[in-house]
Amino acid sequence: MKNPHERISQKDIATRAGVHITTVSLALRDSPRLPAETRTRIQALAREMGYRPDPMLTALTSYRQSTKLPIHQGTLGWIASDLQNLSTRNITLEYQPAVRDRCLELGYQLEEFHLSELSRPRLAKILKARNIQGLIFPPQGRHLTHINFDWESFSSVTFGFSLARPKLHLVTNAQYSSSRLAIRAMRKHGYRRIGYASIHSADVRTNQNFSSGFLAEQRGFRQSDQIPMLIYDETKPYGRKYYVQQFYQWLQTYKPEAILALDDDVFKAMDELKISYETCGVASLALKETATGRAGVCQNSSAIGRTAVDFLVGMMHRNERGVPAIPVQVLVSGTWVEGETLPRSVQPKAGSAS
Repeated sequence: MKNPHERISQKDIATRAGVHITTVSLALRDSPRLPAETRTRIQALAREMGYRPDPMLTALTSYRQSTKLPIHQGTLGWIASDLQNLSTRNITLEYQPAVRDRCLELGYQLEEFHLSELSRPRLAKILKARNIQGLIFPPQGRHLTHINFDWESFSSVTFGFSLARPKLHLVTNAQYSSSRLAIRAMRKHGYRRIGYASIHSADVRTNQNFSSGFLAEQRGFRQSDQIPMLIYDETKPYGRKYYVQQFYQWLQTYKPEAILALDDDVFKAMDELKISYETCGVASLALKETATGRAGVCQNSSAIGRTAVDFLVGMMHRNERGVPAIPVQVLVSGTWVEGETLPRSVQPKAGSAS
């Protein structure tokens, strides 16, 4: 008779259920290799017996698996947007190499599919036929994109907020914190009148997280140093044609000492207007991991890509399919980078707020 103080093991459950211990292991991992009825029966028996996983044994198993060379586990699908603009292509080029590398490390291949080339039902049929159970959705070409798909058959994760429906688990930069990180670094340089500039579509596709972080920091500025944000709506009839004109008017009206920029339009406008960074510094919220000479925040896209793969593989191991009832957001911290576009380092004037 088993001591009531001893831990219930998977072997105990197997004996009670009249099955092999491997069957118990698969059932507790909710593996689709077993019939649903068998999984349900063994999981219920484990709860009844008071089974709890041994954390030390789990850690040992993970360690043993990590020391082995990965064998082929399967293929993950990279589901490219049906509309690719320059911005999303650039972001894809940042994420995809890290995603592919992490897949190889874990024993997976990454195969790319394009929504523009296949109907949704046809794509789902191909994925099922090839036993591709995990899908990665890179940033969409349109902000607030909706995708109708057979979600219940797959584990899925996406980057950022451009996919508005359905709400999937997502991995992205900690955008709100990145803005606050940048503002504090700019203040250390001595800048006090700091403006924020973005185009409307970029503000929307980042769920207003960057602009919200700026506003949170701006509340600590002196009233005289607070500058209204420039969020230019390029979807209006005049479009981007008049952006430089609007940008110049904003500069002349509010005279910022430095600008926190979400996109390249600010840098292009500065060049076109021949305004030096000594006159008005600029920090970017979207630095590439390769050196650019610009100051700002590197979003650490490689870490975001690798984290997305780890999250997705974990979902597959737990047999989590479909649209999640409670979507999870995994945020990767950004890193501040010094650069020539933010050249000044001056002491705050006497009596100014820190």
